[in-house]
Amino acid sequence: MKSIRAKLVLWLVVALTAGLILALVGTYILTRRQVGTMFDEELRQVALVVHLREDWTEQKRVRIARPGFFLAVRAYDQSGRLYFETALPSLPPDLPLTYGEGFGRIDTTEGPWRIFTHVTDEGIVQVGQPVGTRDALARDVSSRALVPMLLLIPFLALALGWVFRRGLAPLQDTSRRVSDRDASRLDPLPVENVPTELLPLVQQINALLERLSKSLDADRRFLADAAHELRSPMAALALQAQLAERAASPATRAEAFRELARGIERGRRLIQQLLDFARLEPGVTALPFSPVDLARVARQVVGSGAARAEALGVDLGAEASAPAYVLGSEPELRSLVENVVDNALRYAPRESAVTVAVRNKAGEVEIHVVDAGPGIDPAEREKVFHRFHRVPGDSTAGSGLGLSIVKAIVEHHQGRISLEDAMPGSDGPGLGVRISLPAASRLDLPASDLRVA
Repeated sequence: MKSIRAKLVLWLVVALTAGLILALVGTYILTRRQVGTMFDEELRQVALVVHLREDWTEQKRVRIARPGFFLAVRAYDQSGRLYFETALPSLPPDLPLTYGEGFGRIDTTEGPWRIFTHVTDEGIVQVGQPVGTRDALARDVSSRALVPMLLLIPFLALALGWVFRRGLAPLQDTSRRVSDRDASRLDPLPVENVPTELLPLVQQINALLERLSKSLDADRRFLADAAHELRSPMAALALQAQLAERAASPATRAEAFRELARGIERGRRLIQQLLDFARLEPGVTALPFSPVDLARVARQVVGSGAARAEALGVDLGAEASAPAYVLGSEPELRSLVENVVDNALRYAPRESAVTVAVRNKAGEVEIHVVDAGPGIDPAEREKVFHRFHRVPGDSTAGSGLGLSIVKAIVEHHQGRISLEDAMPGSDGPGLGVRISLPAASRLDLPASDLRVA
C-alpha cells in the first residue's frame, strides 16, 4: 500500500540530499575561487618582497624556514642565469623560465602550476604553486562544511516523519469518519476545525453524500410507488381470473377473459415503463449515440399504433416525410415517441385526430404531437413530469410514468420539452407536446444517408 507520508519524507530527503550536493559543488567552486584569489595575491606579494638583489645569495638553493610555506621561488636574470631557488618547496625541473610580467598556468610532469613572474631592472623573480594544493584546500574546506549537514539528514528524516504524521492526522480523521458512513447514515461530515487544504475535499464529500442520500430516497420512493402501482393491476388480474373461473355462461367467460387480457396488457405496459425508467437512472451504462432518423422512427411508431387507434376510433397520422437526424440512442428515442403517442391516444376522444409531426428547424429536430383530449391545466403541466403523478380527477388507465420517461429521455439527449394548448382548429381543448432535440451535423451522418439528409 502506497503511503503519502512515506513518499513525502522520501522525496524531501532526496531533495535535501540533492540540495546538499549542489551546495557542496557551489561551496567548492566559490571556495576554489577565493583560495585562488588569496594564493594569487600571496604569489604576488612574495615576488615583490624577494626581488631585491641583497636578498639573493650565491648558494643557488635555499630552504624556507617558515612552516606551512607552500610557494616555490627562484630568481634569475634576463639571460637565464639562475641566482637562487628554494629547495623546499622546489619548482618542477621542467617548469620553464618566464620573462613577462604577470600570472600564468603551466602544465608540468608534476601537474599544473600557477606562477607569478615579477620583472625588475635587477632581475626576475618567479613564484609558483601547484594547482593541486589549491584544489585540496578547497575540498577540505567544503567537506568540513558538508559532513555536519550529511549527519543531519537522518535526524531531519525522523523529524519530517513526525511532522507529517501530525500534519496528516486530520486526513486520517476524515477517512475514519467517511468509513463510518453507510446507506443508513449519510449525514454530512463536520467542517469545524478542518484545515483549509482539506476543506474543499470535505465539502465535495458532503455534496456527494447529499446527492447519494437524495438518490437513495428517490429509489426508495420509486420502489414504494412501483409496488403500489403494481398491486392494483395484479389484484385486478386475480379478480378477472376468478370471474372467468366462476363464469356461468360462455359469454360471461369470454368477457372475463377479454378484461383479463386488457389487464395483462396494462400490467405489461407498466412493467415495460418501469424497465425503461430504470435504464435512464444515472450510473446505468447507456448505449452509444449514433445518427437516428426521427422521422422514420415516428412513422414506424404510428404504423404500429394504427390498429389500436382504429379500435379507439382515433385518426392517428404522421407528418414526417423528410429525414430528420439527431444523435442519440434509437431505443430511447423510440420509447420517447411511443410514450407520447400512447399518452395522446389514451386521452383523445372518438372521431378525433392525433398528429405526430417531425420537422427540421434551425439546427434542431422538433417533434410535435397534438391530440384533441381534455388537455392539462397550466398549473399541472410541470407536475405531470414527476413519477407516478396523475392529474386530479383523471379516470383513465395509466401509471403516471409516461411523461416522466419522456422528459428523462429528452434531458439525456440535451433537448427541451414543453406542454401547450392544442393548435387552433383542433377539437376540444387538446394538448400539444413539443420536443426539440439538437440536430445531427452532416459530419455525423453515414455516407449512405447524406443524399437524403
